[in-house]
Amino acid sequence: MTATVETLGTPSTDDLDDLVALIRSLGYSLETTDLSARLTHLSLEAGHETWVVRDGAGRISAVAGAHVMWAYNSDAPTAQLLLLVVRPDVRRDGLGSQLLTHFETWAESHSASQLSAVSAAATDSAHRFYQKRGYHESGTRYTKLG
Repeated sequence: MTATVETLGTPSTDDLDDLVALIRSLGYSLETTDLSARLTHLSLEAGHETWVVRDGAGRISAVAGAHVMWAYNSDAPTAQLLLLVVRPDVRRDGLGSQLLTHFETWAESHSASQLSAVSAAATDSAHRFYQKRGYHESGTRYTKLG
């Protein structure tokens, strides 16, 4: 399936509802007002971008979000995929692969020398998805809640 990937822009109420449902499907607790506020921080100016794929009714069926960051050990930025989730009823239609390819093209346009994908709440199938597309496990991430 080839669908159109578009930049989210200013989300409508329906968009926020769809995004909350998608993010909740990953096991996170989230309210629409919280996401709306967070999206103001995840801006182009801050190096972030969010992409969506819509179904025939205009509802969001898949979303990906990423940012570019600079590190102390490289002269080129790293592009990090922070979110990729596809609605259960359209999984296996190629939307995840299409969004990942879009991310990779975006990363290249930002001269990223390294691409990474965060899958902290992911399942084994998500890990296989990334591995099948050339991503490998690298390092360990430690988190401390403040």
